[in-house]
Amino acid sequence: MTPPPSARRGSSGVPRQTGAALLMVLLALALVSVTLSALTLQGRRELTRLELLQQETQAEFYARGAEIIARRALTDAAVRHADLWWQTLAGRPLRYPTDAGELRLVVHDLRTCFNLNALGGSQAALAQRQLRYWVANYAGERLTDMTPGEFVTRLADWIDPDNIARASGMDGADYARLDPPRTSADTWLRDPSEINWLAPLDSRRAERFSELCALPDDGPWRLDLNALGPGDLPLLDALFEGQVDRGALATLLRARPPGGYTDLDAVRQVLGGDATWLDRYGNRLRLTPDYVALDIRIRLADRHYDFQRLLLAEGTSAFYPRQPAARVRVLSRRSGYPSARLEAISNDAISTDAISTDAISTDAAGPAADNVFTQESP
Repeated sequence: MTPPPSARRGSSGVPRQTGAALLMVLLALALVSVTLSALTLQGRRELTRLELLQQETQAEFYARGAEIIARRALTDAAVRHADLWWQTLAGRPLRYPTDAGELRLVVHDLRTCFNLNALGGSQAALAQRQLRYWVANYAGERLTDMTPGEFVTRLADWIDPDNIARASGMDGADYARLDPPRTSADTWLRDPSEINWLAPLDSRRAERFSELCALPDDGPWRLDLNALGPGDLPLLDALFEGQVDRGALATLLRARPPGGYTDLDAVRQVLGGDATWLDRYGNRLRLTPDYVALDIRIRLADRHYDFQRLLLAEGTSAFYPRQPAARVRVLSRRSGYPSARLEAISNDAISTDAISTDAISTDAAGPAADNVFTQESP
């Protein structure tokens, strides 16, 4: 005879309780599994964050070392006699292999562009003529919405503080009535991209005028003859407003010694000694850098870090480039902005011997600061 169900299960219902306990165990295991997965993911994120923080700190130290190298180069008389230094100022990039990756450095002499802030300085009229000449003869097709004269006039109105518009210019309240409404800066430009705000509005205008820059200086426009390249001939022509033979200017760029011109007599010698224009306009040139930009890219593992520095070499002599600067000030430090000059670096960049983290020292007396430019290039 079959026993009743109560006899099969037992009076306490043990099989039913055993099933509930198993279910609770499974739920506990699932919860533990989810918790462990979350903790593992959080741990990985913390390790990644610490790794990134370590790399950023290391990159900052490398950038600081590159800055010290450049500052020492500007104040070291021995470096002024090294051809490598002058070739670097003329746009030749440097590449430093390091223990953890690579450092790429471009030392850029900023006296190779048109300083727009000269339009509001003591020789503003001359600067306006020079810029108008350059735009009309070499860059007029880049202005799709105004004439060269209007461009220069509106730019001068944008910079000067008088709020009085010139003929064919715009200033002050003129911009407040536009869409979008805005106002003129009435002071130095902080960045050449401000020319995008000139009427009519053009968000790509600055990209088409890479030869324009904005230095924190409203003195007369000057160009460093020792840093100009063949492509800078139009700027050199505009510096003299077309009053100097282009062939002579091209000769100066083409025949420049590897170590640069040492003085104005060396410039005259290249021209055959017959350069009366040099006596009249020679003060518009420089042979020595003062405003210098550093573009630094550091590769650590598979990540890149970009840094920019703006330096001012003080106490320099414009026509005696072998004399070092008395001191160097850092005017600005930026990070995280990729540089177009670094993007243009090709495989033929100068490569120094591999150097370790200790070689790029934050100590101003470190070995790299002393011999990077005076050592022989491999």
